Amino acid sequence: MEAVAKLKYLPISARKVALLADLVRGKRVSIALAALQNSPQQAAVQLRKLLLSAMANWYAKHSHTAVEEAPMVVKKITVDRAGMLKRIMPAPRGVAHRIRRRSSHVVVVVGSQVEQFAIG
Repeated sequence: MEAVAKLKYLPISARKVALLADLVRGKRVSIALAALQNSPQQAAVQLRKLLLSAMANWYAKHSHTAVEEAPMVVKKITVDRAGMLKRIMPAPRGVAHRIRRRSSHVVVVVGSQVEQFAIG
């Protein structure tokens, strides 16, 4: 029993987002939300919203069944590079420097902690 939430074309470099993704990977959702709440990066705000969306997806998916109150964990979080916007900035002596505005795709999978350690 797991749920997925995706965030595409986040206008933050994948390298910056991956640092925060490593912080919450494999943790309980409550601990991950607290860590992201207290992180000063802009990517933390976006990851926190994405994690809340994954939780809402999980509750919507499993609302028709009696779900025991097992703690939810971040099973998997992946950060991939997305497209790049290429711009040109004027530089001294008539030279043009290229500016690359990077973006990223993020996928979060949450599930209950009981099934994470199930065999089979």
